[in-house]
Amino acid sequence: MKKRFLAIAALLVAGVALSAGLAMAAPAGKLDSQVIGNVRIDADDPTVAYVTARYICEGGDGAHVWVSAKQAESALPEQWLTEEGSGGNSAAWSHSHANAVTCDGNWHVDTFTLNQEEWGWGELRQGQAWVQFCVIPPGEDPENGGAITWSMRFAAIK
Repeated sequence: MKKRFLAIAALLVAGVALSAGLAMAAPAGKLDSQVIGNVRIDADDPTVAYVTARYICEGGDGAHVWVSAKQAESALPEQWLTEEGSGGNSAAWSHSHANAVTCDGNWHVDTFTLNQEEWGWGELRQGQAWVQFCVIPPGEDPENGGAITWSMRFAAIK
C-alpha cells in the first residue's frame, strides 16, 4: 500500500511540474499586446509622453512598433478619436515608430516614448487620450495577410 501511495504521489508531483512548465511556455506563433496603466506626460515637454504595454511576439530583431496618443480639445474620451484618420482633427497627437521590442516568444512589459519628432502637434494635458500600441513581427506584412497585434483604448493622461 505504501509503495502504491508513493507511486501515485510521484506521478502527481511530475504532472504538476510538467503542467507548470507548459503554463510558462509561449505557444508557437504567439502574438499579443495590451496597453497598461496611464499615459505619463514628460515633466519638461508636454509633447513627449510615456506609454507602458505588455506584449509577446516571435521572430527576433527587426519588429516594427508604433505607439500613439491622440487627444481631443476637451481632453475627454471622445468616440470620434477611435476612427481612422481622426488624428488630423485632434488637438494633440504624439506618436513614435522609433521604439524597439524584444520578439523572443516571452512576455515583456516595457515603457515606450511618444514624441513629435516624426510629426505631430499640440501639447498633451491631463485628461483622456486614445492610445494605440502596435507590433508587427519581423518579416510580416499585415497589408498582405501578415501578423500584427494592437491594443487600443482610452487611457488617462497624468
